[in-house]
Amino acid sequence: MKVRTLLVLLICVLSHSVYGQCESITVKSVSTYTPFSLDSLYEADGLRNGDDYDGATLYFPTNSEGNLKSIVLVPGYKATQRSVSLWARYLAERGYVTMTIGTNALTDSPALRAKALLDGMETIRQENNRTDSPLFHKLDAENIAVGGWSMGGGGAQLAAALDKRVKAVIAITPWLYPKTLVETDLNHTAPVLILSGQVDPTAPPASHSNVHYDYTPSNTKKMLFEITEGNHSTPLYPNTGNGDLGNVAYAWLELFVRGNGCYSQLLSTNALNQNSTASKHQSNLN
Repeated sequence: MKVRTLLVLLICVLSHSVYGQCESITVKSVSTYTPFSLDSLYEADGLRNGDDYDGATLYFPTNSEGNLKSIVLVPGYKATQRSVSLWARYLAERGYVTMTIGTNALTDSPALRAKALLDGMETIRQENNRTDSPLFHKLDAENIAVGGWSMGGGGAQLAAALDKRVKAVIAITPWLYPKTLVETDLNHTAPVLILSGQVDPTAPPASHSNVHYDYTPSNTKKMLFEITEGNHSTPLYPNTGNGDLGNVAYAWLELFVRGNGCYSQLLSTNALNQNSTASKHQSNLN
């Protein structure tokens, strides 16, 4: 009887502690974060040169603790690393090691961008074991997300279908060939956040982002977040919509890459209805 009583008390204490931690995570607290200081690494510094991509820049927080989570970002058609650098710096300032990669050809297909992302993941794994790296044994080699813009966003979806080690996906106005895309192309289990623009003329939501959401399996965690009056490039800016875009992406990574369940409350339908400026949001989280 005493053992049972102690167990009940312990469960109550732990539940209260977890609730207290989650209670402190609000839209306001997430929006008023103190950014980490940043540094960057290049191939000239010893960063691995992957065969499936051309050039890389790795942004990392300098004053954070070890076991750092990571994400690899690839640009879209005829775009360079610079197009996704705002996201890279933003996520690194929030504690995520973020690597942008270039493509071997600016016109590489989404499938080649998928291979580039997976090669980028391998670079992060090897960086964790490079003795001369400032990130030596500080990286979590098991929890790496991928993301990209336009064809890069489509490539991120394909990468998750190719490799089950992809922990999560951030697909920014994703583009895949509409005439050949089938549901099995997006058959993966990596939680995917799709960021789209309401009036995107390059990847119209009805033909791209909405289809990505529908074709991602129903048993895979997924969310579609559409920016009011946003075009193809609008979601490249994390502070869009009073910072909503960045906060949603950060909460997604915290929930599915870091594994902090408290962030699910920020992604709930009620929370987004009350706090976001999205023209549309849809998910299967609740």
